[in-house]
Amino acid sequence: MNLPPRHRNVTLQRLLLDAWQYIRAQRFIVARFGRQFTPSREYAEIDITYRCNLSCFNCNRSCTQAPSREDMPIETIAEFIEQSLDQGLQWKRIRLLGGEPTLHKHIFEIVDLLNNYRTHHNPDMRLVLGTNFHGREVRQVIAGLPENLILKSTLKTSRANLFRPFNVAPCDQVHNSWADYTSGCRIIAECGLGVTPRGYFMCAIAGGIDRIFGFDLGRRQLPAADDPLTDQMGAYCRVCGHFGFQWPTRIPKISPTWRMAYARNKQHGRSALAQG
Repeated sequence: MNLPPRHRNVTLQRLLLDAWQYIRAQRFIVARFGRQFTPSREYAEIDITYRCNLSCFNCNRSCTQAPSREDMPIETIAEFIEQSLDQGLQWKRIRLLGGEPTLHKHIFEIVDLLNNYRTHHNPDMRLVLGTNFHGREVRQVIAGLPENLILKSTLKTSRANLFRPFNVAPCDQVHNSWADYTSGCRIIAECGLGVTPRGYFMCAIAGGIDRIFGFDLGRRQLPAADDPLTDQMGAYCRVCGHFGFQWPTRIPKISPTWRMAYARNKQHGRSALAQG
């Protein structure tokens, strides 16, 4: 199997953008110039499952820290398509993510559903699936996917990968004391709206955070253009290691807010290991 180029999570350009983002999100600057990011009406990411066959450190969907077998129902994706049509949205790109999306038991039906939407309503849309290409089961699924599906490689060979420390909550760091978390981050613009099993979010990462913290701020319907989702940004960005600037790392790092959240999640049984 010929693999596409591996996506790099950390580059010099992204580190510079993160540094600027940190400066731009300071309260006095936001008060003067306004918020930098707004929910996307061009890009969407669908987290179709939290199942994963790897255990990467610092996973930003908590697949390692709080494993789950939770899958998104096909009906949820059908509703997303219907609501997109009702609002007249023409998505430029939709990504299927996870977890490892090829582990969803209905992955072929999901791809067919989105391909049908693209064919009949949005022929210029890019349909992308992100996969780690790890293991026989995953590669067998990939071999059966249609050729017009773009594959984004997140290939990994070990648990230790160069990631931003997702579980280091900005609210636990003194240098973020003057941050306006409702500013969001560039993931909102670059990756797009999050479509998750827990609803719609300003980004898909927020849906994964909600699975652990249980803020329950996900929208049940596709957000309208005049919904800024700032309540979500204020809640999720304050605990998300992607907000502001943090040095990438290959070792697991976790701050007190996340440590307590995972403990509560385990105690209350929110980890969906019993599902599926």
